[in-house]
Amino acid sequence: MTSIYERAMGPDFLKLHPRLQERYRFSTGHPFKGEGVMDEISGGNRFLKPLFFAGSRFNLFFPERGRNVPFTIENQVRIKEGTDIVEWNRSFFIKKKLRKFNAFMFLEDGEVIDYFGEPALLVSSLDFKAAQNGDLLISSKRQWLKAGKFRIPLPRLLYGSAAIRESFDETQLEFQIDVSVVNPLFGQLFYYRGYFKESSDNHG
Repeated sequence: MTSIYERAMGPDFLKLHPRLQERYRFSTGHPFKGEGVMDEISGGNRFLKPLFFAGSRFNLFFPERGRNVPFTIENQVRIKEGTDIVEWNRSFFIKKKLRKFNAFMFLEDGEVIDYFGEPALLVSSLDFKAAQNGDLLISSKRQWLKAGKFRIPLPRLLYGSAAIRESFDETQLEFQIDVSVVNPLFGQLFYYRGYFKESSDNHG
């Protein structure tokens, strides 16, 4: 059974580094667990701190910034009403606090849709592409605010446009991640880069 990412990318999926292909072939009963370090977490100005504090209550945004931040990532698939839902649970251990950044994704009309937060507050459609060197490139497209069962389109001035690159370092045998979220009015909202390895208990 193919994952939602294989279906969304089509033949482009096979251009990814083999370890990235393995990682994104999520299926029920085969979760991915990883742990690593964020070399840097930065972005956002002081005017946005109330927003980040509020977001932390929904496992979405958080106000802390720093370097060499331990983190874990867990992905698993659950099926709801016949639809594959891929959960993304990220935990950051920063300044003696545990902060979470959680979301879930599914395929809608051939496009990956990402719901951020618990309960979900923001929604974005995502574009997945393979770079020439086998890296995975992810970018946000349309965005909405979630209100009950409805999705309210956001004006582009309120977009948090994401640009993500995930790669695999064959020398260090680790995944590398670089995430940037930018807003037209406020500039860089959030940025992090780091690395992680598959946990030893991933298949246990």
